[in-house]
This record gives sequence, structure tokens and C-alpha cells, in this order.
Amino acid sequence: MAALQYNSVPMVTIFKNIANISTCLGDYYFFGNRPEFLVVVAFLIMLTGAVAAAWNNIQVTGLGLFWMALNCLSTSGYVLYMKFATKTVKLPKFGMVFYNNVLCILFLLPAAFLRNEVVLFLQSVALHTPNYFFKNIFAGMVGFLLNFASLQCVALTGPTTYAIIGSVNKIPAAFLGYWLFDSTISSQTWSFIAVSMAGGFLYSYAKLRTSQSKSKISPRK
Repeated sequence: MAALQYNSVPMVTIFKNIANISTCLGDYYFFGNRPEFLVVVAFLIMLTGAVAAAWNNIQVTGLGLFWMALNCLSTSGYVLYMKFATKTVKLPKFGMVFYNNVLCILFLLPAAFLRNEVVLFLQSVALHTPNYFFKNIFAGMVGFLLNFASLQCVALTGPTTYAIIGSVNKIPAAFLGYWLFDSTISSQTWSFIAVSMAGGFLYSYAKLRTSQSKSKISPRK
């Protein structure tokens, strides 16, 4: 949120692609997963597309750079730690999701008290309706499924693949926004969608080719 406050949205998109590269480097450094040449090309294509789409609307400040760098490091660190946790922590995935959300309370609740949001919640009558309650229950279920899917994705694939999926999921989000909320898709958004799809397809091809070559090398039982 702080990064969006001091930077333009296109600039944040560019930095999000840089975060994918830092995740890939961390994946190589900590887990020894050396990226293939085509994977590097896919990253560069997606980063170039984001820069090109944002070229006429790049706004950044010193404070914005600080918050964006902190966001990138936090994102990469979180994804890399998820991979480490799925390998070392002896808990089922549901248990990991539960404790992950419980630990968030330790940070969010004091912040809510400091910002007087708890008092605001208790005094707001509109927030104590069945409609709001069921919407929150639904949001909680979606958040739980999102965390569970994230852990499964990182455990079965890796931090780099998870980062790529996080970039490519902007494509269905743009189409859903157009369909559900009548949002306008600009020419810049279309170009970003096209480049993101190209980078995602190239990454998928590189991973499929790698898995096929490994299956040929591995001895038959």
C-alpha cells in the first residue's frame, strides 16, 4: 500500500517483475535450482513488456523506491521461506495455513489498535449486519484456499514457478475486471497482457522441455 501511495501503478508493476527475478536468484542460491536459458529469457520478456507498457506513466519517488524495494525483498523472502518450510517443518499443509494466519494476528492486531480501527469497527453499525458477516466468511474461505494453494504450488514446483504464476495471473484478473465491473482495457494493458502471455508460454515450454529431458536421462526401473 505504501509503495502504491508514492509510486504510479505501472511503476509498481515493473518492480513486481523485478521481484520475480530476485526470487529466481534466491531459488538458485538457497536450493540450487539453476534457471535454464529460456527461463531467463521469459523473465526478460515479461520485464521488458512491463517497462514498455509503463513508459509514458513512470512516476517514482525516493520514499516510493524504499517501500517498493522492501516489498520486493519481503515477497521474495516469503516465497523462499515457504519452500524451506514445506521441506523442513513437519506439519500438514492445513496446519501450516492455520499457523500462518494465526501468526498474522500478532502483527495486525496491535496495528489495528494503534490506528483506532478496533474502536471504529465496534462503533460502525453497518459492519454488524448478516450481509457483512457472510461476505467476511466468504473472504476468509477464499483466503484459506489461496494460502493452501500457494503452499502446494511452492512445495510441488518451486519459488520460481510460483513467482511466474503470480505474474501471469494478472491476465485473468484483467479479463474478469472487464467482464464483472465493465472496466476499460487500454492499449497499454493489452500489450502487457500479450507480453505476459508470451513470457508465461515460454516459461512453460522451458519447464516442459526440462522435465522431458530429465525423464529420458533417468534410468528405467
